[in-house]
Amino acid sequence: MERRTTEAALIPALQLLSYLIIALGALFMAFKAGSLPASRWEPMSAGTFPQIIFSSITILCGMAIIFEFFKHGLPRTSFYIACKKLIALKAVIINLVLFTVYMTAMPIAGFITSTFIYLLTTQLYLAPRTSTNIVIATFVAILFSAGPYYLFSEAFNIYLPRAQW
Repeated sequence: MERRTTEAALIPALQLLSYLIIALGALFMAFKAGSLPASRWEPMSAGTFPQIIFSSITILCGMAIIFEFFKHGLPRTSFYIACKKLIALKAVIINLVLFTVYMTAMPIAGFITSTFIYLLTTQLYLAPRTSTNIVIATFVAILFSAGPYYLFSEAFNIYLPRAQW
């Protein structure tokens, strides 16, 4: 194995971390898919296909972790370099946190409300705050929160989560 600087060793460390996060998320979603309702007329439940997909993602990420570990060994980097690089990813991390809050709030606040707040907050965070951008962001948030809700409910008869208050 070759010696690398602490900054160059950060890339394999972040790859391992991303594989681990994706594997854990897919494993969680595979368990959640098992709680989907079963049909009396179909041999497999509605959650069987998502369980197969998420289980496959978990297995592939596990294999990727093993291959990365054998390819690069244990990642060696300093905490300072890792923090410096993570600060450079501030927009990505904040967007991930906002998305997590959005997904957590959707069963309580409903699809329209949570989607509107998520889209508006994300757009206002990422775009410069001019009066034109605020109007456009509000319009886009209204359009993409109410539009899909009514499309799914009226055209497909699929009802997205409603507010529980």
